[in-house]
Amino acid sequence: MDKDFERLIKVNVQGRVFVTCQSRGITDPTIIGYYVDIVEQAIIALMSDGSTPADFHRLLEEQLTWLEGEVDQTGQAPSAPQATSSPEENVEAEESQAESQPPKEQKKATGYVPEAKTMPERLKDGRSIMEHLLDNDCITLKLVTPNEAKKYKHNLLGKVPEKAEEELVASLRNVLHDQVRKFIRKNNGGPWASATLQHEVRMDITKTRTLRSLVTLARSLLEEREEWLKKTKNSLTGRFFGGRVKMNK
Repeated sequence: MDKDFERLIKVNVQGRVFVTCQSRGITDPTIIGYYVDIVEQAIIALMSDGSTPADFHRLLEEQLTWLEGEVDQTGQAPSAPQATSSPEENVEAEESQAESQPPKEQKKATGYVPEAKTMPERLKDGRSIMEHLLDNDCITLKLVTPNEAKKYKHNLLGKVPEKAEEELVASLRNVLHDQVRKFIRKNNGGPWASATLQHEVRMDITKTRTLRSLVTLARSLLEEREEWLKKTKNSLTGRFFGGRVKMNK
């Protein structure tokens, strides 16, 4: 995708999402940034190399319609600030609460001291779960090949686990988007025949923030696909595909 086109997408998405959030009372930059990220990734996932600015603006309007409904439904507007008490009232309340509570039983010291771990050990522990998921679930679900899993694990080394997971999930989300998109096109929607269902699937993928949640979602989508294939394997479509259609082809 052309860099100027990418800048057009980023600027327009940020501006339109900001206006939509502001109009519904959302001013928290973290929440606004979260929605900007979701809308931008959803649009990019739906675009191809041949997409035009007109295609982008159509997708942007669709995503903004979704965002309006999402905000209205979840009520993300900031809550009113709590009334504050004077320092004297706070002290009196704390003293009254302390008097009304029975004395706590003192725990006996066990002599146990948690084992102190070095930074490399803590980093290793933090990425161990991701390595396990890459070597097993991600390969089984065809989110990565064995060679790609090795490269991803190598890229985890020396990084803060949270940051490493963020980068990894962003990459594998695109893989899952591509799998679902190809399957839908090849099978006239498959189990997600309506535009609403397809939109929900896309947004579910975009919202994932951890590798475990992405794996769980990928497995759920695979089960839906397999269930649909079982129901259609004796139909014309089922016979045409031999009852076996791979999501990633």
